Amino acid sequence: MVRHIQVLSVIVLSSLIVCSAVGADSENELDGVKDSKLGSLKPRGTRRLIYVSDPSNTTSHLSEPAAHPDELRQIIRNYAEQGNIDAVVQEIWQQCWTDFWRTDKCGYDTRPQHQRLVPMMDEGTMPMEVYIDECHKQHMEFLAGFRMNDRHGNNVEFFQQLDKEHPQWILKEYKPTGGGKNDPRNRGLGCSLDYAQQGVRDWLFSIMEEVATRFDVDGIEFNWHRMPQCFRRQEAEQSHTIMTGFVRRVSEMLDEVGRQKGRKLILGVRVLEEIESNRTWGLDVPTWIKEGLVDYVAPGDWGFTDFNAPYDEFVRLGRAYGCYIYPQAEIRFSYSHWKKSNRTAYQSPDQFRAALQNFYGAGADGFSTSNYFDLWAGKQIPYPEGLNLLKELRDPQMVVTGDRHYMLVPIWGAGPPEEQIVLDRQQPGRRGEFRFRICENLPATSSFSGEDLVSGAVLLFRPSIVPGDEVEVDINGTTIPAEKIQYEWHDEYDKPPLCSFALTSPPAVYGDNYLGLQLVKSAVEVTDDVVVDEVEVKVKADN
Repeated sequence: MVRHIQVLSVIVLSSLIVCSAVGADSENELDGVKDSKLGSLKPRGTRRLIYVSDPSNTTSHLSEPAAHPDELRQIIRNYAEQGNIDAVVQEIWQQCWTDFWRTDKCGYDTRPQHQRLVPMMDEGTMPMEVYIDECHKQHMEFLAGFRMNDRHGNNVEFFQQLDKEHPQWILKEYKPTGGGKNDPRNRGLGCSLDYAQQGVRDWLFSIMEEVATRFDVDGIEFNWHRMPQCFRRQEAEQSHTIMTGFVRRVSEMLDEVGRQKGRKLILGVRVLEEIESNRTWGLDVPTWIKEGLVDYVAPGDWGFTDFNAPYDEFVRLGRAYGCYIYPQAEIRFSYSHWKKSNRTAYQSPDQFRAALQNFYGAGADGFSTSNYFDLWAGKQIPYPEGLNLLKELRDPQMVVTGDRHYMLVPIWGAGPPEEQIVLDRQQPGRRGEFRFRICENLPATSSFSGEDLVSGAVLLFRPSIVPGDEVEVDINGTTIPAEKIQYEWHDEYDKPPLCSFALTSPPAVYGDNYLGLQLVKSAVEVTDDVVVDEVEVKVKADN
């Protein structure tokens, strides 16, 4: 499908006209979508896939020591031909450095991989110009990405100088990310900016304004996944008006520059997956949406795909105020699984499809990516063939033609209370439940053998029970007969069994479901709680 920039601009502009038109009656419009059922909303517009390219992954494809413009163009052609990507966010500012362009307002990335582009710039060509030109030739949008407070801690010299000239600009309470890989000087120095300081906001605004006026970008994206801490911890939640003022200032600047260029420039934001979590760090996303300051929101976790996230909360706001919603899909689904596997665990295509099925079920307009390139950096799949999966995922009709594997697991350790079951052995008879979301119209019958699914769907979980325990399992309050549940016990006593049973409709429903577990009788001389903190659902494609 051909995706023309001009058409996209008209669509987004129309959305903004709607935004500016809503006033006192906007809450009534919100009422019109707040009760919409999962699965009832179709994606809006034609933009389905926003591909985020971090500062260094592109450079891995460039020649050493000097890159050629054609190499950049080929990368973009691969995005278009292999991935069918609609919009590319190339992150061009991070750690107070620029990448793919130079300015007198701040330094250029000194790391070796970025030095490959210096000869091209010395000859008078900014790599970003080549990038943008080829994106437009391939009918893709180019958005300049800004990491709002990247704490990888590589630009030590800048913060040493800043500590002498404007020490109040530095947030020293937040330490570098990445563990022992960072320069140890950052520990006491700090490596992030305090947005409460007017000087910080003015400086970054001047850089963004230069990008918008100097280059033929289609817009700007703010990335708060790297990182959301922009204010002092005790002041963050009360500082939301400061950040909203900054977002408004940039939004108005883009509107003005867009009028001068004769086309709409968009502003997108990459934020945390829960509305209240953003507010905790001073990011008032609902206000940005309601005031029409942002054209799209890409909610998600910092590093992992959350299959269970209630993205419909963003969708309700977006639908009421003309803002597009693109949840973020990562290539991993859990820090604990990633760590246990020695950081080699990646999502399978089945798991990507399951995540996207839930995104579309929540009413999302498409999806965005983060760190997708790690699939070939980690040698999971070859490049550029690895982009082909994106072509499938951007189409809701294609997603359901493949098997889906839902991973409802805690991302960073313990999950929220509604996503874990903890039963006290001293209080038998009590029931706990685990909420899991699957936007699936399941059949009335399913067939499986072990973990192998033949047809329909199977649910798998690992309760910390031992031989001698008696439990009762239910879905949405309907008991699953004991003879329908398979138990695969381990030889090692301290490992919980794998429990599985066919999942059908009824009792399962499209959307949010509840796995219930009741400890009927506890084995003697066992005191540990019975815990369930992971649920998996495998769905067979109905071809």
